[in-house]
Amino acid sequence: MINSQQHIQELAYYLWLSEGKPEGQSNRHWHMATSLAAKENYHPHQKRSIDPSEANSSTEPEQPDQT
Repeated sequence: MINSQQHIQELAYYLWLSEGKPEGQSNRHWHMATSLAAKENYHPHQKRSIDPSEANSSTEPEQPDQT
């Protein structure tokens, strides 16, 4: 997996490209990329269980084998 520093660098690069490669905007692109990366890792509706036994459980009920 790409580490966060590399991911931010790639995002900043693509932002720079998308704006036509403007000079003197590296700090702005870096801050924008950092913000985007943080939003990618934020999941407000993700279920957070306190019970460790629920960590890998499926939310779908098991279906009987029909073979």
